[in-house]
Amino acid sequence: MSAAKIYFRDLLGLTLIIFSVLTILGVIFDFLALITNINHEGALATTYLYESIPLLLCVFPSFILGKVINRPAWVSETEQYHLQAAKKQ
Repeated sequence: MSAAKIYFRDLLGLTLIIFSVLTILGVIFDFLALITNINHEGALATTYLYESIPLLLCVFPSFILGKVINRPAWVSETEQYHLQAAKKQ
C-alpha cells in the first residue's frame, strides 16, 4: 500500500468522525424535541425534529465508511506499510 492510499484512508477516517458527530447531534436534537414535547411546546418540538432529520441521515454514510475503512486487506496492508517505514528508520 502506498502512502497516498494511507492518507486517503486517514481522510476517510476523519470523514467518519465528522459523520458520527453529526449523528450524535441529531440524537441530541431528538432528545430536546422529546423534552419540549413533554413540556407542551409543540412548535419548538417540531423545529427540533425537522433539524434532526438531515443529521440522522448521516448514519448511513458512517456505516458505509466504517465498512470500507475496516476491510481486512486495508488493515493488513497499512500495518505492513508502517512496519516497513519503521524498519527504514
